[in-house]
Amino acid sequence: MKNISLNSALLTAVLALSALASAQQNNQNRQLTPEMRARFAQMQSISDLAQDIRLLPELEKNKATAMSKAQAKSLLSIFTTLQKATSLQPNDAKKYLSQIEDKILSDKQQTALDDLALKAEQQRTAQRAQRQAGTGGQGAGVRIPGLPGGFGGGQRPGGQGGNAANAGGQNGQGGQFDPSKFNPFKTGRGADALKAYIAVLQKK
Repeated sequence: MKNISLNSALLTAVLALSALASAQQNNQNRQLTPEMRARFAQMQSISDLAQDIRLLPELEKNKATAMSKAQAKSLLSIFTTLQKATSLQPNDAKKYLSQIEDKILSDKQQTALDDLALKAEQQRTAQRAQRQAGTGGQGAGVRIPGLPGGFGGGQRPGGQGGNAANAGGQNGQGGQFDPSKFNPFKTGRGADALKAYIAVLQKK
């Protein structure tokens, strides 16, 4: 009888957790219109490229994964192009991402970069959980890097500054987001970080 009661309790707990997870997922899906989901998917390559460039300087902290002179030269060619571009389109971001990951980085460097990306994602997941707990499970919306606020009505801390200001500066005074004028490496924190990394590579 004890085993039956225990199994019943475990089954009840599993079903309850599954229902909660399903409810949270459904709530997030309701916040995203098809147009929002399409735009989010379209911007994914830009987000991935931005993350790689943000994490690449970490490889310099280990001699085994630091860039060689030849690698630095190849990266500088891409980075200077990014700095000068008026806008960054998803297809261009995908092309640069492929060049960096498939042609420039060694297997060891790519593995190290993947590990850094995994840790960064774990940190973001923990932060999202904390924000959701602090807002009664409503979350902070779904965010595309460089876009003001986020889908679903939420805003990041300091929502009127940081990325919101960056996007606003590239797309006029306020107004609607214009993808044809969006480049996260042109102004703001993304541009500052890229400039600092370029300075490191130029010393190779």
